[in-house]
Amino acid sequence: MDLNVIAIVIVSTFMHAGWNLLARYDRVEGAFYRKMLIITMLVGAIPAVVGELRLQAMTPLTWACVIGSGFCAAFYLFGLAKAFGSSDFTIVYPVARALPVIFIAFIDVARGRPLTPIGWIGILLVSTGVILVPLRSFREFHLSNYYNRTSMWMVLAALGTVGYTFLDKVAAEVIMPGAVAAAIYCYIYFTVSYPPYEGLFRLSKLERGNGTRAVWVRAAFAAAMGFGAYWLILWAYQLSPYASYIVAFRQFSIVIGAIIAFLYYKEGGVAVRLTGALLITCGMILIAGWGR
Repeated sequence: MDLNVIAIVIVSTFMHAGWNLLARYDRVEGAFYRKMLIITMLVGAIPAVVGELRLQAMTPLTWACVIGSGFCAAFYLFGLAKAFGSSDFTIVYPVARALPVIFIAFIDVARGRPLTPIGWIGILLVSTGVILVPLRSFREFHLSNYYNRTSMWMVLAALGTVGYTFLDKVAAEVIMPGAVAAAIYCYIYFTVSYPPYEGLFRLSKLERGNGTRAVWVRAAFAAAMGFGAYWLILWAYQLSPYASYIVAFRQFSIVIGAIIAFLYYKEGGVAVRLTGALLITCGMILIAGWGR
């Protein structure tokens, strides 16, 4: 992989880890995601409109992609919120993050962009590491944990990720090159995802949480980091033909989250989490060095 792409994605992972930790603070993820989307829409409206009017970066195909992608993102956030509400983080998050890494790799192959053998090994190492890092003990891993009433929501979140990743990669290849165009697309992506998410949120009667100033401030910080994180990923999609390698590198945010959990929350599970972190890191090194 190109070093510039690697640097962009690594910076993105720190932002991604940050907003996810903030979203988990009150354990009312569904309401928090909603606040993040509202803030993003309001703050970014004028810059995005002015930017698009001046650059006309969006093409008919990118508009089609971003509409589909926004709906996929809404289903991803909704599936994640529902899964978190009915199961443990150590089960939900690995499935929602690991499955897309594999699926996107097959999509790359189907699009005529075969991965190198070492690249495949890197993908598998990252996926395995993603499963292990959130666990507190090797004994917590049981296949029965992944086949229950929560499975549908975990799969919905994973499929939503696959959907928006594929569409955004296609759009990145036809939109005007550059970080500014990626930012405009990113804003539209979040804006389009709000109406379907709001509808799902109301229909499912997810817990609304509280609307204190402190919560909105946290949501504002999370929205800024969430936007920045995905903006950088969209820019990286323009610079690399392989979405799967970028998605695999994004999983480094889980390693960052695990480190923060150790240092700040004093969580246990050093052995299993260190193993998972090492697998993810080794997979990233293989992809960086030998992923075509």
